[in-house]
Amino acid sequence: MNFVNKSSDIDFKDFIGQKVIEISPVGLELVNIKFDGGSLNVECSWRLRNKSDIVVGITERDGTDFISIIKDNLQHKPITNIYHFKTGDLTLEIQNQYYFDLFADSSAFEHYQLYRGESLFLLGR
Repeated sequence: MNFVNKSSDIDFKDFIGQKVIEISPVGLELVNIKFDGGSLNVECSWRLRNKSDIVVGITERDGTDFISIIKDNLQHKPITNIYHFKTGDLTLEIQNQYYFDLFADSSAFEHYQLYRGESLFLLGR
């Protein structure tokens, strides 16, 4: 079996260098991230990790303030890269080697919406 998750050819250069300016919860587990010139609405499984550990994820214990944890690590920092895979998974790399991973977890629903300004740039399916 071949489990290679190949990256797509989408050019994310307009997002590189944009700073994360606002992070807000959507319901109990999901999140919306606003950048200088766009936003990311997350409707799928996610995690925040650094280069060696998972910092926080969608299935944390009740009472975990995941929004504060994400803000502490990402807010006011620039996006250094975006990785998109043909399976629909998406990773935002943020300054200081933090990675916000989104996992496509449904064949029936959208996983995320990435906006450049007010215009839809990428729909995770």
